Amino acid sequence: MSKREVVLQLNNLDVVFVHGKKRVKAVQNVTLHIYKGETFGLVGESGSGKTTVGRAILGITHTDGGDIIFKGQKINQKLPKEEKRALKKKIQMIFQDPAASLNERANIDYIVSEGLYNFKLFETEEDRSQKVVNALDEVGLLQEHVTRYPHEFSGGQRQRIGIARALIVEPELVVADEPISALDVSIRAQVLNLMKKLQEERDLTYLFIAHDLSIIRYISDRVGVMHNGYIVEMGSSEVIYKNPVHPYTKSLLTAIPQPDPISERHRERKHYHQGSIDYSKGEWVEIAPEHYVLGTKEEIAEWTK
Repeated sequence: MSKREVVLQLNNLDVVFVHGKKRVKAVQNVTLHIYKGETFGLVGESGSGKTTVGRAILGITHTDGGDIIFKGQKINQKLPKEEKRALKKKIQMIFQDPAASLNERANIDYIVSEGLYNFKLFETEEDRSQKVVNALDEVGLLQEHVTRYPHEFSGGQRQRIGIARALIVEPELVVADEPISALDVSIRAQVLNLMKKLQEERDLTYLFIAHDLSIIRYISDRVGVMHNGYIVEMGSSEVIYKNPVHPYTKSLLTAIPQPDPISERHRERKHYHQGSIDYSKGEWVEIAPEHYVLGTKEEIAEWTK
């Protein structure tokens, strides 16, 4: 492992949902680490367990096994009230739906100020107001917007408000759960570029959850590919896209739409059928520096021919 500072570690994380007598394993044996200042992309189809991992990190979803370690401290356990409060400040979330995540009855001034109120991060009312104005300015919104309500903004503007709300408390780790999937294609790049800009300025660490591989490639330094609750492949963005090994990763990559209609029409799509592949019998194999694949030795030998 690199000597870079590790902000977050997941070790053999398990999450089980219980529906009556039925137990559904949503996340199984997930292990990863995220370095300070990087963007780790978690990608996979709907139902693969990506959002559950994010919610477990935030403490929204109960974990049934394994460790979540933030800056050397295990956080998926009962913590003293003050430690739990401090943790909420250090780890913030940007939600998928910018309309549903904002209180329609509150104006923007109050919405962005919620973290300031909760953690008492201002000295005077003037100080609070100025911090809100500065946060809005950072995300490309105007001072005059503070008196308006969420319904008066476009989807992209609402997501910018959500970003301002998350960053105003100066977190160290931001969990971004499909933050642009509900936005029009024309403004997705604007929000992604804004997030990258703020990351560079504040030395933020992102866990970026998405199902769109082209977006993950654009914003991520490293990528974890999830399927049926397992991470099946993990490595740098460049390696995953240029040299995918697991059949599921290869299948996902062939699903990325091509801008050229001719190449789109003639490209070969690979359909993934798990078949006899049993993830529970696989093990992490490092086939290249920090490029890991989940599988048995025989399966990986077959995949790397």
